[in-house]
Amino acid sequence: MNRKKKRKSKTILAQSGRSREYAKGAVNIPPYRSSTVLFDTLKEYKDWDHEYSTYRYGRLGSPNSLALEEAYSELSGAYRSIATNSGMSAINVAISAFMESGSHALITEGAYEPTAEFFSGHLSKFGVEYDFISPMIGAEIADSIKPNTKVVYLEAPSSNTFEILDVKTVVDAIRNKSNEIGQEIAILFDNTWAGPLYFRTFDHDIDVEIQAATKYVVGHSDAMLGIVACNKKTFLRIKNSARSQGICAEPDACYLGLRGLRTMAVRMEAQFESAMRIASWLDSHSMVETVLFPPLPSSKYFENWEKYFTGGGSLMSIVLNQKYEDQDLEKFFDQMQIFSMGYSWGGFESLATPVRIQKDRKSSLGKLRNTIVRVHIGLEDPEDLISDLNSAFKRL
Repeated sequence: MNRKKKRKSKTILAQSGRSREYAKGAVNIPPYRSSTVLFDTLKEYKDWDHEYSTYRYGRLGSPNSLALEEAYSELSGAYRSIATNSGMSAINVAISAFMESGSHALITEGAYEPTAEFFSGHLSKFGVEYDFISPMIGAEIADSIKPNTKVVYLEAPSSNTFEILDVKTVVDAIRNKSNEIGQEIAILFDNTWAGPLYFRTFDHDIDVEIQAATKYVVGHSDAMLGIVACNKKTFLRIKNSARSQGICAEPDACYLGLRGLRTMAVRMEAQFESAMRIASWLDSHSMVETVLFPPLPSSKYFENWEKYFTGGGSLMSIVLNQKYEDQDLEKFFDQMQIFSMGYSWGGFESLATPVRIQKDRKSSLGKLRNTIVRVHIGLEDPEDLISDLNSAFKRL
């Protein structure tokens, strides 16, 4: 794949992944709804593309997925990317590429809960070993690495609790231990919250970036999509993992993902600005014990956020001043006028949901006994959102 002259992120978002060959004069590449691709000659038919860079069979990639992958790779600094049919399938193909019976993985307790369950409820049945590590682990991560460790899975900020580790300290410790024991270890990083606009995964010697593109990439809550962005040494291994499992992204979903990319910077900037305004208001509210939002200067994770991130998502959690029962929370949630309840986030609409801390969390559970509310800030006016939250607090 030819590399263009390095361009600014907003230019990449507007221009990348618009192949004239596939667009046929359209601004946006239309969805290629095709399983079978026809060839004119036997030579073309037999000329197998082992790099997966051409349109040969629907399950291996369409013009839409190739365009989306090209755009995301240029944006993130990856060698190549792989589009999948959900964020969870992106997690699956990335992890599965490196694990086998008897191999070992380290996974942050702060990972997205289905990621933890993928290890504990699925991979463990095939003889894969794993250990959870603190989301704020440092250089001592080296002590948890075993001779059979193949993967270290990180996520920052943590899901629901928003810890941010010292990325350089952790990555350096993994690389040093890997060299010491002579064992190749793949470092995987879920970058869904900040995305490549605000955290540059490949600038930190990380091998694989995972993106639940259902969220900010699509941006309109109308498609399921995942992306695995890879460095050169991991791409074919992960692409073959996706091929072997029959995992691919539908052309229509990739079309919507590309459409979402065009406005992602505008949306994320506006949503982040509103999130900062609302987090600051919440931080001084009498019914809020803590706002879990690393860009907030009062956050205990602000230093690491400032060190590694240039912005962020608009998702945060609020630790309330006590533990509330469901009948009280019904008053809080059920009468909201603007905030809605629903799984996922990253769309244009604001959401508020109660948080259940996953059972694998141990290192910070003692600090999180009060009710936690997760809030996603959309594109509505922040003053209207504050008013809606204020009314909800008054109902408690």
